[in-house]
Amino acid sequence: MVPLFRLKTYLLVFLFYKTILLASTLIAILFMLFKAPFSSIIVLKLIFIGLFILRFSDSRYSKDLVLYQNFGISKVGLLSLSFAFDLLISVIVYIIFFF
Repeated sequence: MVPLFRLKTYLLVFLFYKTILLASTLIAILFMLFKAPFSSIIVLKLIFIGLFILRFSDSRYSKDLVLYQNFGISKVGLLSLSFAFDLLISVIVYIIFFF
């Protein structure tokens, strides 16, 4: 858990998260336009992260995560922090839309 407290860890997670940022944010905005409850957006994002876990469990795609593993970030840690970033951005968008 030591890499969790380094700034480099968060920069690397954001580097990974940038690849799914646009799609995830657009899906969240689309759901918010249809006035879906925030809990359904969170569930959708959990499913989205679950699909990434399935994708990276294949040996062909797990090679894409070597950079992050060299810095001590596990697959689960990477995807968990990506979900946290995604949730933070969704909360900000939700506040903008409904408050």
